[in-house]
Amino acid sequence: MSQSSQSMHEEIISKLGPQGIQQMASLLGTDAESAKPAIQACLATVICGMARNCGEPKGAQSLRAAMDDHSAAEPFRDIAALANDQDGQRILAHVLGVPGSRQAAEGIAQFMGMNSGAITKMMAMVAPMAMAMMAQRIEANHMDATAMARELRRQESAMSTSSFGDMLSGVLGKIFGGAQAQGGAKPKSKPQRGQRV
Repeated sequence: MSQSSQSMHEEIISKLGPQGIQQMASLLGTDAESAKPAIQACLATVICGMARNCGEPKGAQSLRAAMDDHSAAEPFRDIAALANDQDGQRILAHVLGVPGSRQAAEGIAQFMGMNSGAITKMMAMVAPMAMAMMAQRIEANHMDATAMARELRRQESAMSTSSFGDMLSGVLGKIFGGAQAQGGAKPKSKPQRGQRV
């Protein structure tokens, strides 16, 4: 099975490019220099949240099923539309839980020295990008739930040693109770029954 050596959040930043980053910055009322590391931190949190969801087979299977709905998504085509799209909020509610999403935004905002409202919007914009990117990797490599969980744990492990490592550990610990991705972690607040991602 071939896997990209580039991390998912690096690949997403590359796909956004300077123009996409500037567009997101403008939508959030900040500059590109401030927006880029904030986007990276939001992406890392969402991707690691996905990894934590895979701590139990049931969680991995649920996330894997949701990925099929995003394999044809093209969130990079219209960045502006993401600012008002509810898909990002649904993804965050599934991956982090509603209180968890709020805790994550507050943690990232404190780490970045930015407004938590702007970070909340940014997280909702990058969540569809992370889902689409992972869905494309799943399709390209014919991953089942177990293989997807393994890949997401690989992504989390790589990001745990990045400049966001301590922030991620703190934020995810609050949301998932400090469990590791391998240890059956799940959000303390789960989405409502029947909610789709």
